[in-house]
Amino acid sequence: MSSKKYRNKTCVYCGEPARSETADHVIAREFFPLDARADLPKVPACRDCNNWKSQLEHYVLAVLPMGGLHPGASAAIIDQVGPRLEKNAALKRALFVGHRDRAIMSPDGYWQAGLSVPFEAEKLATLACYIALGLAWHHWGLQIAPAALANARSFTTVGTRSFEEMLSTLDAANRIARNWGNGVLEYRGLYSRTNPKVTLWQMAFFGGVELVDSDKPGETSRTLFVATSDNPDWIATRGARRANDRAPIGLG
Repeated sequence: MSSKKYRNKTCVYCGEPARSETADHVIAREFFPLDARADLPKVPACRDCNNWKSQLEHYVLAVLPMGGLHPGASAAIIDQVGPRLEKNAALKRALFVGHRDRAIMSPDGYWQAGLSVPFEAEKLATLACYIALGLAWHHWGLQIAPAALANARSFTTVGTRSFEEMLSTLDAANRIARNWGNGVLEYRGLYSRTNPKVTLWQMAFFGGVELVDSDKPGETSRTLFVATSDNPDWIATRGARRANDRAPIGLG
């Protein structure tokens, strides 16, 4: 999507000046039902970043909606998952071979029959970093890249509490909480009063898709956390662990 407003600007994602060629939707329009795509946030992006982000969105939209917990996920399954898998036989086969039966607890506390499928959650984590950079520019006009790094992780229960406490107590110049598409993407974020390159985000996709780490039985997460900072050591000490690699999908 081209627009003079977004051309020849600094790319929000890589920070290269005068390289933007397009207006990129921070949250891809395809995440949303047709009647919920108006007024989505847009940012200036270069062609390379736009293409790489689109590849991540293509994969995430082919798998993640199957674990969604609200009606928007059903629309995405019909509009996105089926057609994308029909064009990607290798991914379709991997999901079929790798799926497992399991019981899943819904957010309201009820157990239901379900299954899990293999999911390259690092791709979702990378996409969440792009989204965080875009949202910081959209909400506050902050250009994070290239001076700062972004890192996205899911956490154990203890890590989640620690990060949520940090979100609540960090001295913030501004905070934002937003729900797009009735839970397609829900997030809250802030940036530091003393260093605007430091931003913190908590994101939930499709009503809170549950991610499971196959190496840590019983550990699940329904949110991703993103931190940006111009101090790599600060990011490294946030208590993060690698992203989970299976996505449970409830049936019924």
